[in-house]
Order: sequence, then structure tokens, then C-alpha cells
Amino acid sequence: MASFLHTCFAIASRWPTVLVAAYSLAVLSWSMPASLFPYKSSLDAITIKPLIFLNLWQGWDMFSPEPRSEDIWIDVLVIDRDGSQHHWPLTHMIEMPYFDRWQKERWRKYFNDHLRLDAERTLWKPFAEYWLRTLQTQGHDPITIELTRLWHPTHIPVSAARRADLYRGPWNRFVFYRWTASERGSR
Repeated sequence: MASFLHTCFAIASRWPTVLVAAYSLAVLSWSMPASLFPYKSSLDAITIKPLIFLNLWQGWDMFSPEPRSEDIWIDVLVIDRDGSQHHWPLTHMIEMPYFDRWQKERWRKYFNDHLRLDAERTLWKPFAEYWLRTLQTQGHDPITIELTRLWHPTHIPVSAARRADLYRGPWNRFVFYRWTASERGSR
């Protein structure tokens, strides 16, 4: 019995090492394409809930081996009661200074990887209501908030000569959620 307790204590005293090893394995699994890592589906099924709960999930679709084939971003249009309109390009990183890009990178991932998707429509109304509260604290009186996704195919490779024209091409746009002041009373 003493030997068993000694073994249990030895393992328990190594919990930081075990935790780091388990997290490293989970990150490896989340980062690898299924075609290259046969254990991906099993490991991801085990780790998805704790990693998402702890905000430690990984999503590497902007890098190799299968990067996105489109440039995407989210825009918010707000129409105030006085008729004035305001646009906020939430994830159009090219328009932001580098320090702002660094600060808003998690938001960009949230907007581009979740909020814009039809499968995540349960996020749309709470986000619009969050934006409404934020705007009201800034003195706005919104009657309409529209969430728009914009996208266009990337042209790989992008040379230095093409870089200047990259964002001048035609963008596809789709208003995927519209909040109106009439919804305010329906809460």
C-alpha cells in the first residue's frame, strides 16, 4: 500500500509536466490537418470543450498547409435616429495602425472565424445588442445596426506591384444580420 501511495504522490507532484504535455499534444492536434495526423478526430473530440472553455483553442487556417482562399472582413453600419450613418470596418486590418492590429487580433479571429458564419447565427443578436450598448454610452441613438460580411478571392502570389491594388478590386458584400429599434422592446 505504501508503494502505491508513493507512486500516486510521485505522479501528482508532476502535474505541471503532465498538463503541459497534454496541452502540447492538443495544440499539435488542432494545428495539423486531418490528412497528416490520423489521431486528430479522436484528440480533438476529447480536448474541444476544455480548450474552448479556457479560450486556448487553436485555429491555423490562415497559414499552411491550407490557408483561406478569400480575403474577408466584417463591417458594421449604424443608422442613428437623426438619420446619420456610421461605418465601422471591424476586421479590415489593412486600415488599422500596427498597434491596433495587435490589440484587435483576437476580435478579428472571433469575427472572421465565428460571427460571420451562418452556422453561428446565435451570436448575431447578442453582438448587435452589445454594439448598441457600446454606441449608447458614446451618445449615439441607433435605430438600425447592420452586420455585413465582405469577401473576395485572393490572388496568390501577391507581388509588391499588385499590393497597392489588392483592396480596390470588387468585394462581394452581404448583410447577414439587421437589428432594428423595434427589437428593443422584445427583450
